Parts: sequence; C-alpha cells; structure tokens
Amino acid sequence: MSGPFKVNTRSQWAAQNPVLMAGEPGVESETENLKIGDGLTPWSGLPYFGNPGYWGSFWDTTSQTATANTPTPILLRKNDLDNRGIKVISNSRITVDHPGIYSFTFSIQFSNTDSSIHDVNVWLRKNGSGASGDVADSDSRFSIIARHGGIDGNVIGTVNFVLKLTTADYIELIWATSNAAAYIHAEAAETSPFAHPSIPGIICTVTQVASA
Repeated sequence: MSGPFKVNTRSQWAAQNPVLMAGEPGVESETENLKIGDGLTPWSGLPYFGNPGYWGSFWDTTSQTATANTPTPILLRKNDLDNRGIKVISNSRITVDHPGIYSFTFSIQFSNTDSSIHDVNVWLRKNGSGASGDVADSDSRFSIIARHGGIDGNVIGTVNFVLKLTTADYIELIWATSNAAAYIHAEAAETSPFAHPSIPGIICTVTQVASA
C-alpha cells in the first residue's frame, strides 16, 4: 500500500478484508475500481464508488399457466448465487435492498397449443397493491402464433424498463392471457434432434444504473 490511496490487488483486498476509516479510499490496482470506507464496514461489504453495481439475475424452469383474462404474477424460482443487493421474495417479488435507479429487462418464452392466435399481456406492478399498484404505461401485448404443422406456436417477448426505487420496494411481472392455451413455456435440456440447454420460461435481469 502506498500514497494517499491504499492500493492492493483484488485478491489481496479480499484476503485482508480491512475496515477502511471513514472517507478513506482504497483502489484495486488491476481494475482501478475505487471503494471509500465508512469506518464500520469491511472491504467485502463496501460498494464500488460512483455506481455500487447492485444486480440480480432470475429465471424459472417450470411452465406457467393462467386462467384466461386473469392477471397473475410470473414466478421466478431460480437465481444467480452471485446476485448482490437484489432478491426475489415469495417467488415473484423482485426486491431491492438499496435505493437507486434500476433497469429491468425480461424475456419470456410463450407457447400456444391452439389452432388460433391468442394474446398475452405483461406489465409491472409495484409493491403488490393490486391493480392500483400497476406501473403506468408498462403494459405490452404479444400475439402468440397458432399451432402449425404439428408444432406449438412459439414467441419470445422481451421488454426493458428503468425505474426509481427505494429500499425494500419490489416489482412483480404480471401476465394475463386471452386463452389458457397460450402459456409461459419452459423446456428441459435435450440431446435430440440436437443438443441444447434448457429453455427457461422467463429470464429477468435487474441492474442498478445510477444512485438515487
């Protein structure tokens, strides 16, 4: 360590995990990432200065159905173990631990077993207060193509939103289908007719893009 900044490699900081004094800066030599101490928190618990970089990656590997024309929370029962500052509670509530501006991006695999096209709507709901908690102007409609040639219709729906949230706020993805034949489809990994990974029914990533 030298100069006005304490400097170490990332691995050295992790091994020593010191408590920096309030206002004391520390730098990772190979990344130039900066942390500033608060006199209380060990290095591992301090955010990087500027944008703390809270993030979460969530998905679900089970198909989800719903009663026609009935708003229903989308379930997210899998998560990246390295998520930081963002978690899912009660299988659907994407909850932030810190205030900030957050970007939400979701991708949903829809399928349709019927010979007619059916529509699916997806929108955001904040803090679980029913329809009154629906986020204004957040709805999207996807027309799921009909079954054809003995194969179910498949459509990917992808949307991004940026929202200002405070500590313990949560967002749910709500969906409604015009017909139960249109549903959120998940599929296990397969080896035939070609090898491919599993297909999650829903993937949702959340990143803090700015402090607030």
